[in-house]
Amino acid sequence: MRHLPRRLTPIALASLLALSACASPTPDAEFDDPGTSASDTTATQPADDAAGADEQADGTEETADAPAAKDPSAYTVRYADSDKTVITLDRAQVEQLTGTDLAAGTADAQAVLAEPGTWSGADTKEHADVIVDAATRESDRIDRVLTQQADGRDVELRLFVKHHQDAHVAHFGEDDDD
Repeated sequence: MRHLPRRLTPIALASLLALSACASPTPDAEFDDPGTSASDTTATQPADDAAGADEQADGTEETADAPAAKDPSAYTVRYADSDKTVITLDRAQVEQLTGTDLAAGTADAQAVLAEPGTWSGADTKEHADVIVDAATRESDRIDRVLTQQADGRDVELRLFVKHHQDAHVAHFGEDDDD
């Protein structure tokens, strides 16, 4: 026969975790989400454009003088469900999404991340307004991560979007987990 307290400990722990998920978290708390695992994440990679590299989405050819078009699919969706979406961007993805070179500085990339058009991809277009608000509000965090990427550090810019009837908010941060 098992002791009652041993059986209650896992149940109590699970209950506390469930309650903490319902509580209003601090901005960094979303980045430490214990509910995601490798088995329940989905990832999308940028499309391989080798076949039509010189052709833009509207069918016109890109000239050498024209800047590269921003690619709204240039990020990795680590987790997505009806309540939240977690997206990460490595240096190459940031540069592809923003059309900038981080070696030249991070200010241009930051400015582009604060534009609604940057977030016109299928996974982000419904949340572009809160993402833009977060990019403006959390510019120091973004600058820190982009600077680390420009310096060659293996970190990713992480975007967390909570989207359900009780909350619609986004936060940027650093993701150095693989």
